[in-house]
Amino acid sequence: MNMDGPLDFENEDPLVNPPASVGKRKKVIGLDDLLSDFYKEKSKLIDKQNKKRKVSKVYDSDEDEHGQEALLSIVDSCQNQMNEIGGEEDIQEWGLCMFGDQKAPTPPLLADLEDCYLLKEFKNSESNLVVDLSPDNGTAILEGLLVNGWLTKLVLTCARVEEIICKWTLNLLLYSSKEDLRSSACDFWCSLLSSQNEVNGAPVEIHWLPNYQQLNEALESYGFRIISSQDVELAEADSESQGPPQNIRAWLKFVAACCQIRCKNPIFTTSQVEQIAEILVWLLLDRALQGLSLLLQECLISVIGSFKEEEWVSSCKEIANSLASRVPQDMNCLRIVESVSGVDTRSKYLRSSISNQMLVVLLDHKDSDENMMSSLMSINLKEKNCNLFRTYIFLVLAENWLFSSKLVEEKPVLKDMWAVFLRNCSCQISSTDLRPYASKVRTKAAYLLQGCSSN
Repeated sequence: MNMDGPLDFENEDPLVNPPASVGKRKKVIGLDDLLSDFYKEKSKLIDKQNKKRKVSKVYDSDEDEHGQEALLSIVDSCQNQMNEIGGEEDIQEWGLCMFGDQKAPTPPLLADLEDCYLLKEFKNSESNLVVDLSPDNGTAILEGLLVNGWLTKLVLTCARVEEIICKWTLNLLLYSSKEDLRSSACDFWCSLLSSQNEVNGAPVEIHWLPNYQQLNEALESYGFRIISSQDVELAEADSESQGPPQNIRAWLKFVAACCQIRCKNPIFTTSQVEQIAEILVWLLLDRALQGLSLLLQECLISVIGSFKEEEWVSSCKEIANSLASRVPQDMNCLRIVESVSGVDTRSKYLRSSISNQMLVVLLDHKDSDENMMSSLMSINLKEKNCNLFRTYIFLVLAENWLFSSKLVEEKPVLKDMWAVFLRNCSCQISSTDLRPYASKVRTKAAYLLQGCSSN
């Protein structure tokens, strides 16, 4: 007998010896069962969709269908109208192609560089050993001296430069296709011309200086053309024209250097400087030259500053009249005014004069300033056929005409008339007006009116 074992009644207790549990058999779900369930659910969804379609067919009528078609046609019409409005404004862009097909340059015949006095002196000096250039070819020696900057140093040291060197370097500046020779020749001439303005020390004696005709011939060989308002369509169609020329950067730097010494050495006459100023403004209309905008602006400031005090007022009027008579009557009007972006007194006066002359041409109005402002005030902006794009041009031009000079200070009545014109532009055009340039005219007028009332 096992003394440690459980008693008999303990074996009968279910808590001590629970009955063995019978495990449930798990049902194995096969792929067929999953597919059948999937198709059952899918059939239920199809039945629900069919019921909804039947209900919608019962409640839909012919009148509803016609109403939906009418609503869609209205939406399409509004969308097309909005697209047309946006398209008309997007078309108005500035920009003209100022360069056509480039011509083969016809550089002047130069004397043999072997006869150059500077070259002979250099060959016989010890400096040739330092530079280590081959003495066989005189042109190669001078090109090496030019690129390395030695030619400039030699000329500045000798304080004189002979004619053959001047013509040779100018030819490289205007026509060379090699960047190193072109830019080095430009730096050489800028150094020569800047030496004329030195206060301490004698300037370099230049035995030959170019004239305007030679610079103009180079510009013509680049394919430059001044476009009149009648030639705009032809210029836009000529999309395969070559340009801008690679030498135009050196041309601009040279012109600026020549104008900076005009007070001491007048290379150009007054009428020629006026033509150069016009050319620079026209170049600012070429989108292909946007990378040179800063250089063009600097050159224009140099040209404007080269006029003598007794020349400036009459020359400014000539430049403004010439530009206003030929610029196309579109966004290029505003671009020309914006291109004269200098903050000095002369740049502001030129900007005001150009704006004034353009308003004279656009309004066909040659009377007094007060009468021209009256013409602007009389524009009925509520009329459906009112050309708001043209009004926007008037608005920008009038602002530059009045406030880029001291005209408002001299004639306070113009400021009052200007305020009336601004109120007309901001109040006669509603915020829901969908005409082209309606929002631009109203917004700009409201902005300018705030500044006018605060003064």
